[in-house]
Amino acid sequence: LSSGSLLNNAIKGGVDDEVTLSAYITIALLEMPLPVTHPVVRNALFCLDSAWKSAKEGSQDSHVYTKALLAYAFALAGNQERRTEVLTSLHKEAVKNGNSIHWTRPQKPRALTEDVYQPRAPSAEVEMTAYVLLAHLTAQPALTSEDLTPATSIVKWISKQQNSQGGFSSTQDTVVALHALSRYGAATFTRTSKAAQVTIKSSGTFSTKFQVENSNRLLLQQVSLPEVPGEYSMSVTGEGCVYLQTSLKYNILLKKDEFPFALEVQTLPQTCDGREAHTSFQISLNISYIGSRQASNMAIVDVKMVSGFIPLKPTVKMLERSDVSRTEVSNNHVLIYLDKVTNETLTLTFTVLQDIPVRDLKPAIVKVYDYYETDEFAVAEYSAPCSKDTGNA
Repeated sequence: LSSGSLLNNAIKGGVDDEVTLSAYITIALLEMPLPVTHPVVRNALFCLDSAWKSAKEGSQDSHVYTKALLAYAFALAGNQERRTEVLTSLHKEAVKNGNSIHWTRPQKPRALTEDVYQPRAPSAEVEMTAYVLLAHLTAQPALTSEDLTPATSIVKWISKQQNSQGGFSSTQDTVVALHALSRYGAATFTRTSKAAQVTIKSSGTFSTKFQVENSNRLLLQQVSLPEVPGEYSMSVTGEGCVYLQTSLKYNILLKKDEFPFALEVQTLPQTCDGREAHTSFQISLNISYIGSRQASNMAIVDVKMVSGFIPLKPTVKMLERSDVSRTEVSNNHVLIYLDKVTNETLTLTFTVLQDIPVRDLKPAIVKVYDYYETDEFAVAEYSAPCSKDTGNA
């Protein structure tokens, strides 16, 4: 299998592209499930087995992501010998930090980690680590402690990357990670009639308790922590398995010269010239990629509307062309989906109309970000031509 393309260029491995795509499709076929005796699956597995033998004998090693897919494909096919070989090779490249294990790419884009309290891993890291977890949890005829011990360490790392909404960086890594975590939960679940009690206390007067038992084990329980900043302690008593997560939201002002995207926003007209400027204007975006790679992955441009203005939908729809795969108008945002962004400047222009007169208009935000590398982004502001901020109201 050699046709098709991978949307996330972070997981492409040069000569491994054909092997990676073949492994990905083979996994999908085996999960349907098609039997290993099916001609397409049998031939695909022969191709993957030959690729793995060549990688072992050759001087050029396989991409970590490719190995993760191979390990899971061999596990689904019941080829325990190859599964063990690939997992052994992967664990030699694992990043082990305390009691957690994960995998990273040899070269990944520099993240904007300054002033970030707890940066999450990029999509590719979460996805490849989840595939390794699935390979550990797909043992035949049955799981052993040799599989569950590293699986537990992998789960600790994956769980730490989960956001407050239950997902991860993107759709692709969220699907694989949740699948892997679900498999781990099913493999380790033990029914108990007893309950676990979680107690949360602050250094001040705040205190609350959660009780987790079989009848409410799937219920999300949450509470707002009133003292921020503050120190909190958490303790668990009783029996059972509890997943505890804290979520902190805050705003930071980033330095423009650190952005991997060049983003310029202009309004046409730029000044409050004439009556029409009060009720209608164009938003023009100039976007290019200036990061460490040749191009970004699929990117999304999120244009928030100035208060009281709405986009003229036909002008947004007209943006859809070879480099714009899709557009959406959602609430007071215009979302533009780009297949990729290169170092060539891309210009996008659409019209907005006044819906409701609003005084003392404030600037609105435009954000462009890499869908798979969400810490690669840029933000910019724009103001309506006749807003108070421009001195023309």
